[in-house]
Amino acid sequence: MSFLPREEVLTLEECARLVKVFVALGVSKVRITGGEPLVRKNALSLFEEIGHLPGLKELVMTTNGSQLEHFAQPLKQAGLSRINISVDSLDPERFRKITRVGDLSKVLRGIEAAQAAGFANIKLNTVLMRGINDDEAIPLVDFAIAQGLDIAFIEEMPLGAVDHQRDSTYVSNQATLKLLQGHFPLISSAESTGGPAKYWRVAHANTRIGLFLRIAIISVRPATACVSPAKVSFIYAWDRKIA
Repeated sequence: MSFLPREEVLTLEECARLVKVFVALGVSKVRITGGEPLVRKNALSLFEEIGHLPGLKELVMTTNGSQLEHFAQPLKQAGLSRINISVDSLDPERFRKITRVGDLSKVLRGIEAAQAAGFANIKLNTVLMRGINDDEAIPLVDFAIAQGLDIAFIEEMPLGAVDHQRDSTYVSNQATLKLLQGHFPLISSAESTGGPAKYWRVAHANTRIGLFLRIAIISVRPATACVSPAKVSFIYAWDRKIA
């Protein structure tokens, strides 16, 4: 992983201009992702500029949750519609090891702050890895049910440097679904959040479980946009290039 020179990074003003162009062309859903969007200086100003654009029906952010304790309420006021939060473990030490620097307690406080700010349909994103955190699938769903959250399991993707062999840690979502069906009453659903996930509802609960297929990604360019007729995913990793 190498970092881009600062002069090649889009400014927040340029990011906002791109979103405005897409929305003017008929895009109705924008997802801000990264990287971690909220660590950039003055990141809130981007959400404030685009959050209430006429024609924009949904503005979504994917985050590690570390900054939500401070930003949840301002983001809601800025027009952010929905939040996806990456959580791969509920064990503080394991969480720190997986994320390298993450503090689980900050993320949990961030989830509470997002709920208090009025965000609905908050979704946890989890990558299960064999021998690392695959024993937490059921506890993570239990946590989601208890908190009234959705949860999506995403198969590990070949991005960036890791300290393990991905072939040995790969957990298929077919295996995850079989495991979960043995513990929870799951009802297949035709619901969608605009992405490639297939959803199941947990009977007698407000939780949906999403399963994403493994996606082979060759490269990601910073601040690029993946466009469909009605949706754009704005890759907000402004300071790094993955080769």
